[in-house]
Amino acid sequence: MNRIQMYSSSTHLKHGLQRVLAVSHGLTHTWKAGETVGWWTMLRPDEQDRGRDHALPTDVLALVYARDDVRGMLDAARATLGLPALDHAAVQAAFRVAIISGKAHRAHMGRDVYGSSNKVLWDVVCADFARAVGARYGLALGDDPAPRSESRPTEGALDDLRTLTAFDTSPEGEGNDACVEWLAARLGGLGFTVQAIGSDRGRPLLVAHREARGLAGHVVLYGHYDVTPFGREEKWTYPPRSLTEADARLFARGVADNKGPLACRIAAIAALPSTPEITWLIQGEEETGSSVAQALLPNLMRDLRPTLWLDETGYHDHEDGTLRLLGRTVGAHDMSLPPDDALAKLLQVLGALASRWGVPARYECRGLNKSVVEGGCPFNRNLPAGARYLAVGVNDSGARIHGLDESIPMWTFPLHTAELDVIFRWVDLVARSPS
Repeated sequence: MNRIQMYSSSTHLKHGLQRVLAVSHGLTHTWKAGETVGWWTMLRPDEQDRGRDHALPTDVLALVYARDDVRGMLDAARATLGLPALDHAAVQAAFRVAIISGKAHRAHMGRDVYGSSNKVLWDVVCADFARAVGARYGLALGDDPAPRSESRPTEGALDDLRTLTAFDTSPEGEGNDACVEWLAARLGGLGFTVQAIGSDRGRPLLVAHREARGLAGHVVLYGHYDVTPFGREEKWTYPPRSLTEADARLFARGVADNKGPLACRIAAIAALPSTPEITWLIQGEEETGSSVAQALLPNLMRDLRPTLWLDETGYHDHEDGTLRLLGRTVGAHDMSLPPDDALAKLLQVLGALASRWGVPARYECRGLNKSVVEGGCPFNRNLPAGARYLAVGVNDSGARIHGLDESIPMWTFPLHTAELDVIFRWVDLVARSPS
C-alpha cells in the first residue's frame, strides 16, 4: 500500500482504509462453491456502490470500523499475517481527530499539507498491515484502486498480441512454423530453455522451462497457439486476421483462445522481478484433436511435481466483471475435489485482489469447460491425482470463442498480471512451509 503522501493525504488515507477492509474480508471469508463475494456486501445497501469504488468518506469509514463484526474481521485478518489485534479505542480516537481536522480545513478553505492528523490514523490501521501483506503476497494487493475504465494492456503485451494474431495458426494455416519460432525466441529472451518436440507427429509441442528467480516452488502453465478457422471473414465486424481495438475490447481470431492469455502472461513474466520455477507447456493442436500433446503429455506431466497447475485462462462475467475462480484438487479420473487448505488460501487472496479492484469473485469447484475440444483437453486429462489446479485469466463470458467477432476485454490484462504476482508469491510461501 502506498505511503501516505503530502497534498493528497486524505485520498490516500481513504483508499488505504478501504483496502484494509477489502483485503481483510478476502483473507477471512470462507468460500462456498457458487457464492459470489465482494467486500462491500458487508456495508449498508446505500453504502455499497461507494464502497465498491473505494469512495466512502472518512466519517462513514469510522462507523464501519466501529462495528463489532468488522473489528473481529480485522483482528482475524491481522492474526493470519502474524500481527497483533488492533487497539480499537485508539483507532476510533484517530478517526475523530482526522474527521475534526478535515472539517476544520474545509471550513477555512485550507488543507492539511503534511497530513499529520491523517498520518496518525494511517499508522494505527494501515502501515503494519500494508507491510505484512506486501511481504507475504506482494505489492499487487496494495496499489491504489484501478478503475476498469482506465485499465488496459501494456504496450509490450499489445505488441506481443499483434504478432501472435498475425500468424495464421488455423488448421490449414501457413503460420504455425513461424509462430513456434517466434514463441521459442520470445521465451528464450526471457531466460527460458525451449524445446519444440513432436514435429514428426504433427504440430510441435513447446516445452519451456525457467529456473526460479528469487522465489521457491514450481508452477506449470498450459496454453496453445493454434486457433479455429476464420469462417466467413466478410461477416466479421473487424478483420479477424489482425488485432483491432474497439469499445475497450480487442478483436481477432484466437485473441481469447488462446493468444490473448499467452500474450498477457508473456508480458507479465517479463515484468515481474521474482518468479518461482516455471514450466510452460504450449501445444499447437488443441482445436484439432491434440495428437502430439495426447501422445507426449502423459509422460511429461507424470514426471512433474509442481506446487500448482495453472490452466490456459479463466473467465469474468462480462456484465459486471465478476471473477470466476476455478479451483480444485484433482481426484481419480479427473474428478474435481475441494481445494486443500493451501489452495483455499490462494482463492481467498485472489478474491481479495478482485475485491480491491471493485470486482466480485465467485468460486467454482471445477476445471475449465472444454467440452468442444476434440478428444478432450490433454492437460486436464493428464493431471495427476492430488494436483492443485487453478484456472484464472483475462477472458470473459462475452468473448465469443470460436465465433464471429471473437474478443477479450482490455481491463483484465493488468489485473491478471497482478494475479500472477500473487500466485507466484503464494507458490513460494507454500513451497517454504513445512509439509
